[in-house]
Amino acid sequence: MKLSTCVRLVAVILLTLFVIFPATADPLRDLKKPSSDQPARDPNQPVDEDYTKKIREYTTKPFFNSPLTDYLPLSPTVPTPKAVLGDIAGAPGILPYSADVHRYMRMLEKASPRVRVVSIGTSEEGREMIAVAISSEANLAQLEANRSRLAKLADPRTINMNDSEADKLVTASVPVYYITGTIHSTETGAPTALMELAYRLAVDESPYIKSIRDGVITLITPVVEVDGRDRKVDIYRWHLAHPNQQYPPLLYWGHYVAHDNNRDAMALTLKLTRNVLNT
Repeated sequence: MKLSTCVRLVAVILLTLFVIFPATADPLRDLKKPSSDQPARDPNQPVDEDYTKKIREYTTKPFFNSPLTDYLPLSPTVPTPKAVLGDIAGAPGILPYSADVHRYMRMLEKASPRVRVVSIGTSEEGREMIAVAISSEANLAQLEANRSRLAKLADPRTINMNDSEADKLVTASVPVYYITGTIHSTETGAPTALMELAYRLAVDESPYIKSIRDGVITLITPVVEVDGRDRKVDIYRWHLAHPNQQYPPLLYWGHYVAHDNNRDAMALTLKLTRNVLNT
């Protein structure tokens, strides 16, 4: 995938997070409230010049980018995706295995109190799936309590259909925005884009990103089809090593499934589907 696609994906997600979930005292009720805030970096936060230079080089044209992704904020303590990839997210010729993506997310968790990683199960072939929660420290400290409140709102029978009680739960709760990547193994760009998105949400001190962090719990499963993802990376790396030979097609994207694994949400026959549903 071209880096231009990678950075645009990150920009679209950031815009969606802010427009749908602006930071308010009553976040669930005000989901449709418009915001006039514009993305702009915090002038007091340094920029990672090397990473930013690579973003501009690989995206080739400014119109592929946006003010949300045309720079990378610098953190003295939190590693960028380059720590695992050896280059920036979306760089040509680099496609990480699912375990490498997960390793980076755990590096973020270790370096930032705004990140929490949980294991959500394994695939048919025994590969781990994870969910990465990113939000303010205050929100993460209340993660389980918030989940309990949202569960009551999801099934109002648990509060006897009491509107007054629902209003209290809404006021006290923070919405969750769940992003999943690469349910289709041949769609390769999401995991690295989500690595960079996680970094930006954790370290960027601009008012725009802080509003997302304070008003939303962003949950990320960077690779859903972990079996097929690793199989696709195998084929891609074989192709790089044999550039003049026709590489074999990926007949089965996962252990038991091809393209229709997204439709398994109706039948729940796959572990990957059940893991996401349970999360």
